[in-house]
Amino acid sequence: MINSGHPQLSTFNYDPELDLSEERLLLVSKILLTTLRESKIKHLSCDNLYLPCNHIRNIARQCLVMSAEEPFGIMGAQIKIKLTLLSPNITNTITKYLPVIRINPKQKTTFEIEVDLREDTKVFTLRRMLSWMKVFQQIKERSPLYVSPRCLLIKNVFYKTAEPKRALVNSMA
Repeated sequence: MINSGHPQLSTFNYDPELDLSEERLLLVSKILLTTLRESKIKHLSCDNLYLPCNHIRNIARQCLVMSAEEPFGIMGAQIKIKLTLLSPNITNTITKYLPVIRINPKQKTTFEIEVDLREDTKVFTLRRMLSWMKVFQQIKERSPLYVSPRCLLIKNVFYKTAEPKRALVNSMA
């Protein structure tokens, strides 16, 4: 369990002996956060990206748990962040992929973790309200984006044929 009090969907058994040191958590959290910051304007067309409290830390912790059984641990990981947004007409979704993250570019990549983030549809935003008004297109594109407190992580291993493993991170307080 990542956040006590909320059940987690996970095919991973948490081993208390794992190296979930503060140093490793900070390393992965910082890399994830840097990628999201750099992608705000370039890939997501928004000025502000709001994440639930401790969400990045919870995702980083789950990435470490998922990488524990790998030969190079988290250093052999490639992380893809996928963000699913509501389309302007609010009937479909749009999927945006952020740049691929390699924790250690010098290390051979042995597995991939896909982080599936979603727009929080429960939060009222100008992005949805102004979607039908073309006049306000610029304002809409720069309006804040809120990320849902729930996300799915999917792990694919490159060196063997296996079903992808999944884990749900729920950062609701």
